[in-house]
Amino acid sequence: MKLGRGPRGVALLIALGVMAIVGGVYMAAPDFLYVVEFILYDGHFHLRGARQASPQVVIVAIDEASLAAVGRWPWSRTTQAELVRRLDAAGAAAIAFDVLMIEPERSPERAVLERLNQRLGGRRAEAGVRRELERMLGESDADAALAAALRASGRVVLASNFILTLAAPRDAPERRGAPRKSAIGSFKNYADRGSAPPLRADQEAFPVPSLLAAAAGVGHVYNPAEVDGSTRYEALVIESRGYYYPSLAVESVRVAAGLDPFALKLTFGESLQLDDVVIPTDARSRVLIDYAGPPGTVPHVPAADVLAGKGLERVKDRLVFVGATAAGLYDARVTPLSANLPGVEKHANAAANILDHRFVVRPAWIELAETAGILLLPLVLALALPGLRPVPSIGITLALWLGLLLGAHFGFRRGLWIPVVYPSLAMGLAFVAITIHQFFTEERQRMWTKKAFQQYVSHDVVERIMDDPTALQFGGELRTLTVLFADIRDFTTFTERHDPHLVVQMLREYLTHMTTIVLQEGGTLDKYIGDAVMAEFGAPIAHPDHALRACRAALRMHAELARLQAKWTAEGKEPFRIGLGVNTGPMVVGNLGSEQLFDYTVIGDEVNLGARLESLNKDYLTTTHIIISEGTYAAVKDAVEVRQLGEVKVKGKSRPVVIYELLALTTTPGGVASG
Repeated sequence: MKLGRGPRGVALLIALGVMAIVGGVYMAAPDFLYVVEFILYDGHFHLRGARQASPQVVIVAIDEASLAAVGRWPWSRTTQAELVRRLDAAGAAAIAFDVLMIEPERSPERAVLERLNQRLGGRRAEAGVRRELERMLGESDADAALAAALRASGRVVLASNFILTLAAPRDAPERRGAPRKSAIGSFKNYADRGSAPPLRADQEAFPVPSLLAAAAGVGHVYNPAEVDGSTRYEALVIESRGYYYPSLAVESVRVAAGLDPFALKLTFGESLQLDDVVIPTDARSRVLIDYAGPPGTVPHVPAADVLAGKGLERVKDRLVFVGATAAGLYDARVTPLSANLPGVEKHANAAANILDHRFVVRPAWIELAETAGILLLPLVLALALPGLRPVPSIGITLALWLGLLLGAHFGFRRGLWIPVVYPSLAMGLAFVAITIHQFFTEERQRMWTKKAFQQYVSHDVVERIMDDPTALQFGGELRTLTVLFADIRDFTTFTERHDPHLVVQMLREYLTHMTTIVLQEGGTLDKYIGDAVMAEFGAPIAHPDHALRACRAALRMHAELARLQAKWTAEGKEPFRIGLGVNTGPMVVGNLGSEQLFDYTVIGDEVNLGARLESLNKDYLTTTHIIISEGTYAAVKDAVEVRQLGEVKVKGKSRPVVIYELLALTTTPGGVASG
């Protein structure tokens, strides 16, 4: 098959055009399709629903009840120091604060003590006064109190933050200044840092020096949101001044596992390895977060309960995140499963993914699969849709699309993100284009076919012809068929004796009833030849029992005429008689008209014989006035009763043919009546 020849050839050309268009859009990558892809990605979470959260992670929540019990936020760092001591004593594996401590705490009490010390703590002051002032100043130093608690624990991770550049620089950054705590020092492909750069910071915000020095580690809490505002990725690493810093989730897992800082090894654009756990990343050292569910899915313990010594058994040997969940503190994120997830739960989910080795990945080969979908799906539709009606076409396309979506969801449940927007776009455009083409070409052909045949064959036959309109192309084929002729006896004389309007009325009534019978038996009305009816059976629909259908139609026509004759007599009209001839044999059938006029008909010697059999009713005394040929009888002899009329030599035949009068249908074999 050549492209452009026939419906499938045109459909293939359409498919090629769709591939080119979608390929161009794919290269341009407009933001709105990026957002649509993420909407479909979020749909996987909703379809899956919430799952059980990791038992290794718990959140100590600064919630509304805790604010009511302890006081408004921010709490003094002495209170936070007490929180650390309580959690440490309860056996927490690590304590991660989703709280920025980038400025020293300034309390009104300390300000008063500092002024008193300036006025009363000079050399002239008594030694006891100086010692008391120094003691009170020490007790009022909340930062020192928290630093002491951090050092005593040795398992606390504090939060840092960064302000990022908007662009994605491609150069390899050079180190400037000294690294801060927790900077990653182990790399696999350090020379590639410029070709696959993590997110780069313009400014950095670390905890105050005393707290930074006392903490076991520091992790950033920057939450990169996508263009639609939803947080789907965890930026495992951020670069600042040529150094690379882990996220709060990564660093807290490291501390909880008791691993050395060099246990973190960064492979730019590929992975971040934490001891024996390899976290696959994208080109910017990010990973998709597999959220367990909406707010509250990760277990919560109110901070006020911890301070009161309650619920501490729930934190033993667990990674504890301390952060705000109260709505009034405005630390919330939009995620695939929630429009208002506390930021601390985002970090907890990311840490749980690492601990459970549960990641949603989009490996490099996915782009090849996406490209294959763009190329193959239009081709599948181009091969499947031509010749189909709109409803089956829609059904096939929807089934293919649902298969694509279900396959993507199956992959998602196994940690694989399979993008579907561009393959879906290619499939949708191909369907629309092919359907429009078929509407203006093939559907027009179908309407033409229906118009041409609906007056000559039954509705079912018309529908079957339209399903295969190629059978009606110009030209004919030799097939074995059955032809039926029905003619009114002495119609010329009849018309001379009656009013033309009456003749037309009776002829119309007669032809209507005879045609209905032909169509009901699956025959094709070939034409009206004056007052004669010509019909064929077995074409264009190839009924195997075409001879029997023709005989049954002839008997019904004889019976229907008897009913009409009785009706006309009762109405005072003179009835007329008919003769019928039926012949079965090889004949040429097809569109045998001209370029100007469609004419689906049969021709050949066997057609002529059928016409001559009808006229023989004038020479034989028959009851049913139906004469069939030996060819027809041979095909139906087990189903009919006949009377043999003898042999006759008709014009155009070199040898005599045996003819029969068709009497009735029978279910008994044989059926030859004595003549």
